[in-house]
Amino acid sequence: MSDTYRNFTYPGLELHTAEVRELAGTKPPHRPEPIVKANDIAYILFNKTDLALQKRFLVDFGLQVVEETIEALYLRGTGPLPYCYVAHKHTETNGFIGAGYSVASEEELKKVSAITGRPIGPVDGPGRGHRVRLHDPDGFIVDIVWGRELAAVQPLKTDLAVNTPRHKARVNAGIRTATAPSPVERLGHYVLSVTSFDESLQWYMRHIGVIPTDVQCLADGTPALAFNRLDTGTIPADHHTVVLLQNVAANYMHSAYETADMDSIGQGQQHLKLKGWNHFWGIGRHILGSQVFDYWLDPTGDELEHYADGDVFDADFETRYFPLDMGSLWAWGDDLPKAMRPAFSVKQAWAAIKALKSGKVDRKTLGMLKQAMGLPARPWF
Repeated sequence: MSDTYRNFTYPGLELHTAEVRELAGTKPPHRPEPIVKANDIAYILFNKTDLALQKRFLVDFGLQVVEETIEALYLRGTGPLPYCYVAHKHTETNGFIGAGYSVASEEELKKVSAITGRPIGPVDGPGRGHRVRLHDPDGFIVDIVWGRELAAVQPLKTDLAVNTPRHKARVNAGIRTATAPSPVERLGHYVLSVTSFDESLQWYMRHIGVIPTDVQCLADGTPALAFNRLDTGTIPADHHTVVLLQNVAANYMHSAYETADMDSIGQGQQHLKLKGWNHFWGIGRHILGSQVFDYWLDPTGDELEHYADGDVFDADFETRYFPLDMGSLWAWGDDLPKAMRPAFSVKQAWAAIKALKSGKVDRKTLGMLKQAMGLPARPWF
C-alpha cells in the first residue's frame, strides 16, 4: 500500500479521539460467499414526471439520447454500453428506483435465477439482453444483466499536455477548451442511505460480490458507511460502485458519471451554468476515491456528479477502516453546501422514530451517527 493512501489525514481528523481511531476496524463485516461477481455497473433507473425537461438537463450534463418513447428515455455515454441512464415516465413521483449490474456469462445469470427464485426476463431498451430483477433490503431494484449488445465506442478527449515547473510538455501551443457539455464516458457509481447498514452490505456482497474498499465507523467501531467496489480479480476496479450509509430512512443520495479530466469538468460546469441549471457543490477533490468532482441538481432535485481521476484497486487490496465524519468527504475545494450538513427537521425526527420502532436501528447507533455527522467538517466552520 502506498504511503499516500496509508496517510489518511485531513483538517478535522483531530476531532476524533485516539480511542475512536483505534476502534475503527475492530468490528469488520462478515463477507459471505457471493452468488455471482458483477463485472460492471450497467445502468441506473429513475422515475420522472417530465421527460422532456429531464432530457434537456441530461443532454446539457453530457449524456446522449439513444432511444426516446412516451414511456421512457434512454441515454448513453461515449463508452461501449448501449445506455447507462433510464428515466421512466411517472405521473406522480420523481426519484431513484434502482440500478443494474452486468455479469460475464449466461451461466451466472441462470445461477442467480435458480438461487433467488426470480425469473429471467428481457432487458428493456437499446442493446436488449436478459436480466433477473431483484430488490435489495430497502426495496430498490437491482437487475442482474447479461447479453446486452454493446455500442460503438466514441472518441474521448484525454490527457491534455500539462506544463509543470520542471517539465514543459506543451510548447508553442495553448489549451483552449470550449464551453460545452462534459463528455460523459459512463456511469461510475451511486450512493444510498439505508435503514440497516449491515443487512444491506451483506445483501450486496452476497448478490453481486462487492468488496468494501473503505469503511467508516462510529465511535465504538461499528461500521456505518462502506465504499464498495466490484470484484474483477486482477483487473483494477473503481474505488466504489455502490456506497451504503446507515441512516433513518432509505434514500438515493447521488450518482456519478465519469468524464475525461479536470478541464472536462470545468468546461461542463460553465456550460451548465450558462444553461441555468442548479449547481450544488464543487469543483473539488474527494479523499476516499480521490476523484475530482462537481455536483449538480437535476430538475427534480436529484444529485448528479461529474468526476475524473478516480482511484482503482484490484481484488487483493485489503479493506481499510476510518472514523465517520463529514470532513473526510473532500481534500480541497468549496466547503460543503448547507444542504449537505446535518440539520434537524420534523421529517427526520419522524423517520428516526419509525426506524427505532422497526428494530433495524437502536438509540445508541442513532446517537453515535448523529455525533459523527455533527462534527465540524472543517475546524473553521
